[in-house]
Amino acid sequence: MAKTARGLSYTVTDLRPAWGRQRGRPVVFHHGVGASAKIFDEWLPVIAAQHPVARFDMRGFGGSVVPPPTHQWSMGELIADLLEVAEAAFGEAPVHVIGESIGGTVALAAGLEHPAHFASIAMSNAAINGGHIDYAPGWRTEIERIGIKGWSDRLMDMRFAPGAVAPEALEWFAAVQEKSPAHVVVGLGELLIGTDLTPKLGKFKLPLLLMMPDRSPFVSLTQASALTELVSHTEVAVFPGARHGLPLSHANAAATTLLAFLARVDGGRAFPPRVKRTIGQEGPDT
Repeated sequence: MAKTARGLSYTVTDLRPAWGRQRGRPVVFHHGVGASAKIFDEWLPVIAAQHPVARFDMRGFGGSVVPPPTHQWSMGELIADLLEVAEAAFGEAPVHVIGESIGGTVALAAGLEHPAHFASIAMSNAAINGGHIDYAPGWRTEIERIGIKGWSDRLMDMRFAPGAVAPEALEWFAAVQEKSPAHVVVGLGELLIGTDLTPKLGKFKLPLLLMMPDRSPFVSLTQASALTELVSHTEVAVFPGARHGLPLSHANAAATTLLAFLARVDGGRAFPPRVKRTIGQEGPDT
């Protein structure tokens, strides 16, 4: 059953056996623009079997509060939302957090500002410098011209390679994305492109995982390279054949990668510097 904190709808899932409830630090999931917490549904059998999981609908989406068109979006507010859900779900103990797209940027920013609240940060298809994101700066003009449905239709090809996602999942995601409030999409897009975390990243000390598609039209692998130069202990996992919908198209592989990372963190094992791995085989694309 969904709960509410600070106007944010969240759910907690715990699939650990009754005799194994002492293992596994909690994990908070943060989705990106145009999605909902349910984008992580197929991650749950992997992660929630070992860790209690909280997922929430980002402010402006799903069952969470939708700010008015005059709302002034800020990274500070989004960080506060993440911390609110983490505390409401799990108390004050440090948690792991995984964020996709802008959710990953928020997670990284939260780890920079409030490191004591987190055990690790994991990002999927996320940017450290929004000014280097392609396409997003044109969302306001595009939505004014073709509407939110037209915007959503165009994004579907940018998120998913042909055949990468089951038809029913593709249909579900399209239906969710095209319900996005236009002013929320524009506001968050413009906040993201104005966000640059690079000046602070030299001081980042938390364990960090970056999961990247190899052909996202938004976030290129150059951002991964920049991050590893600034945070030498970053682990990077690259998913061939993936576009910007990596959390849905490669759910099992991404969840398995995250689970192994969480086990290393909770086990206190050190990270080799600048680790980069390629996950799976080359997928279909055009």
